[in-house]
Amino acid sequence: MTPARQAGGAAPARPGLPLRAVLIAVIALYLIAETALAPFLPQLFDRLYGVDDPGATGLYLWICRIVGLVALPLWGLAARRRPLHQLVVTGLCAAAVVDLCLGLAPSYAAYTALSAASVAANASLLLAYPAFIAEHTRKATEEQSDPEHAELAAVRSIVLVIHLAGVAATLVGAGVLALPDPRLGVSAFAVVDVVLAALIVRVLRRLPADRKPDAATAPEAPVRAAVPLRRRWPLLVQAALIGVAFDFALSVARPFFTEFAEDLGSGSLGGAVLFFLPSLGALATLPLARRCHDRFGPRLLPAAALVSAAGFLWQYAADGLPALVAGRLLAGLGLGLTQVAVEMRMFHSTGTAGPAFTAVETVRSAGLLAAPLVSAAVVSHDLALPLTVAAAGLACVAVASLTRTPRPAPPPDRAPAPVAATAPAGLPDRTPVTVPAPAKEYDR
Repeated sequence: MTPARQAGGAAPARPGLPLRAVLIAVIALYLIAETALAPFLPQLFDRLYGVDDPGATGLYLWICRIVGLVALPLWGLAARRRPLHQLVVTGLCAAAVVDLCLGLAPSYAAYTALSAASVAANASLLLAYPAFIAEHTRKATEEQSDPEHAELAAVRSIVLVIHLAGVAATLVGAGVLALPDPRLGVSAFAVVDVVLAALIVRVLRRLPADRKPDAATAPEAPVRAAVPLRRRWPLLVQAALIGVAFDFALSVARPFFTEFAEDLGSGSLGGAVLFFLPSLGALATLPLARRCHDRFGPRLLPAAALVSAAGFLWQYAADGLPALVAGRLLAGLGLGLTQVAVEMRMFHSTGTAGPAFTAVETVRSAGLLAAPLVSAAVVSHDLALPLTVAAAGLACVAVASLTRTPRPAPPPDRAPAPVAATAPAGLPDRTPVTVPAPAKEYDR
């Protein structure tokens, strides 16, 4: 028995399985499992239950997101009292049982109810996101002694995982829909839950319960000076508007895109490829994120958002597959930088802890709640219309980000505070509801 075990602590994590790699795997597998069927929900409901009403897809997404929004703060509250790995394993075990039953759902209503239960259970996995950001920033700061770039590296890494998982999830979803009986593929997501549970038990439970930095050697973090509430409101309102518009724009164009692509002659597989093309474009621009961030600063967000908006308008005007491909790629080229810039704006405006962060992240959820309902409403007039709504949302992001709200300077008589290394096994320095979703989609 190791000294740590004898003392009642956790054994160190194995060198071959570093914390960041484990948390990335958890987040990626979660995103694949939760979003794989998102592009194909209308076709799935039609094939399994004979439901072809666009409103059924919108209602399904809205219910799942409401449940996810309610479940997140409950898991966050539980994280104040129980270790991360215990909560995640509990959620995954419950999700595995629900997912096995999901493929046997006899009706659309039963499928929706079981999906909502699965979302609530799998919401425990989102606890890994703030742990990843804290650990990645701490490690990167130790390596380069540059807190600003360390934070940027953490955000860029999570955006990279989101888009890679998006590509994999779309291919998985297309494979499920291509099965002779899609119910088998739906129930097979329980296997992912079991794999994730094994990974969590094997690694995360072996992490130290807490980490105390050496104040003498800890790298310096940027000081966010205390600002009176009346001066912080413009920052918080701006951050909330940007977040709501961005999340809404991405979500409103998703549910019915594959149907639109198939109408242009893409076929099922081609529709899946077209669906994840923006993610490939975003992956191509992510290596440039640091250079663009340093060169353009606050101008990066409006410029990248307008590029994405132009891509969505191009897709709306497309009269064939070549034009649609070009529009998807153009939207993706702007999307990668926009997503990084939006998250950096959130951190700069609110910090990563406290009621300000909680308030902005809660308001951002409103964009996700409205998106499926708006998408279902406009698609009844034109399958391509959600693309113009997405472009309008990204234009709003650009306009909202143009107003300059200078960050407060640190007091001259105060030395920079050392970085507070955060224990990855919980929700450090956050109120119970500050658990942002890496990809705010609950579309299984």
